[in-house]
Amino acid sequence: MKICILNIATNKYIQFVEPLLNSIEKNFLTEHDISALIFTEHKIEECTDNVKISQIEHEPWPIPTLKRYHYFLKEREHISQFDYCFYMDVDMRIDSKVGDEILGDLVATQHPGFWFKSNDQFPYERNPNSTAYVPMGEGKMYFAGGFNGGRPKDFLKMSETIVNNIEKDFENGIIAVWHDESHMNRYLIDTPPTIELNPSYCFPEAAYYNPQGWHVPFEPKILALEKNHSEIRN
Repeated sequence: MKICILNIATNKYIQFVEPLLNSIEKNFLTEHDISALIFTEHKIEECTDNVKISQIEHEPWPIPTLKRYHYFLKEREHISQFDYCFYMDVDMRIDSKVGDEILGDLVATQHPGFWFKSNDQFPYERNPNSTAYVPMGEGKMYFAGGFNGGRPKDFLKMSETIVNNIEKDFENGIIAVWHDESHMNRYLIDTPPTIELNPSYCFPEAAYYNPQGWHVPFEPKILALEKNHSEIRN
């Protein structure tokens, strides 16, 4: 099957592309035909046949994450050619084999910081004026924005809804508390994922090296790398 990996690599995040692609080649759905679609403002002249560059404008944080689904719709035609597509944060590394267990119509990953918590502790958007609003008591799981995907039809349908809702919030001067992740969680309450992955697929590197400090009792498969957020984003 043909799988498309979606990455956003503006500004200093470009440094993570090559290491991530190398780990994908080694450990990610190795029985299938993998291609990558990289969204960046950097001028990359030479790419292999299985890597496509989509030029986007770099904007100040948090716009690059808030508008990620806008970028995906920009490449709707290209993404639709694949059997499955998966977005993953570019500052990740595939640390052990990831196989067909992740293949489903709409795939989401339990957030490593909230998989064990109760609904009232989930960091949903609580502003009733936002289209991402989730009332107290609604929602069974909080999902991480760092790894999600599925069939292009289902993934792009989610993207359309998220983009429309973000634009409505923009018109009202609202940015959801956790940006695109807040809107994704609102969508996944209304349209539950067909596959719900555990935190193995968005495993914090900090917990990998210090399990006593941050206990995440799952096998590390896709690592969310530890980094200086402010330094990288500036």
